[in-house]
Amino acid sequence: MDQPLTRIIDSALVRMRSAAPRPVESCRMSLQYSHLLISEGADFAPLPPQIAAFLDGLVTLNSAPLKPAIRVAKLSGKFRTGSNPLTGEKLSIPVRDFVSLESISNIPERLVGLDDYSVEVSGQGPAKLPPFALYSTTDPEACEFKGTYSYEVRCHLRAEVVSTCEEPPFGTPCLSERRNGTFRHPNTGAIIEVPSAACARFWIEFQFGKWLLPKIDRSLNLLEPSILANASERFEARFAQGCNCE
Repeated sequence: MDQPLTRIIDSALVRMRSAAPRPVESCRMSLQYSHLLISEGADFAPLPPQIAAFLDGLVTLNSAPLKPAIRVAKLSGKFRTGSNPLTGEKLSIPVRDFVSLESISNIPERLVGLDDYSVEVSGQGPAKLPPFALYSTTDPEACEFKGTYSYEVRCHLRAEVVSTCEEPPFGTPCLSERRNGTFRHPNTGAIIEVPSAACARFWIEFQFGKWLLPKIDRSLNLLEPSILANASERFEARFAQGCNCE
């Protein structure tokens, strides 16, 4: 099913706003936090079986979403149009078609011949081995969150190199020569610079329930080491860690 136009445009505006200066509390007050594994090789593109192997690895580690639903999104060749309510600029957003799959083993055949797609495994957390501990931004005691929450893992490939950080805006075209990525601390608004994380064709996204954040000091190297090792081994590639708030 196609996403509603308002949601698509809102998503585009989030990326556009990400390039503008923000109040220090704005990211903390965002609805959702995503943790990113960004291919250090900007032009790296995985083979379809590697996507399935990585997701199977999460299952083996007991780190995959519980009660999962699996979908593949690919470009439909259609576009939705609208206007940016902030500037009046006309927007043309590519539409992606979503196909639901029965199992991870069905993924590779759906990706053959594609150079632009997203693979999504959505379900519940926490997994037995979660990516990291999460804390609710609405809890004044700042205790580790122990309840259930939505948990999604997405693997994204784009036909061209795009920004995977705040500048230029996330998801927009980016020169592969640009290497250091800038990210914003979810709590303080401070800039965190990450080497080899500015742009890529391929990245992995871990997204959690609303108002949930990990504890972050000065580094975004937060991911459970065995999950990071699973990505590095299955894709035979190195990954930098970043984040995105929506």
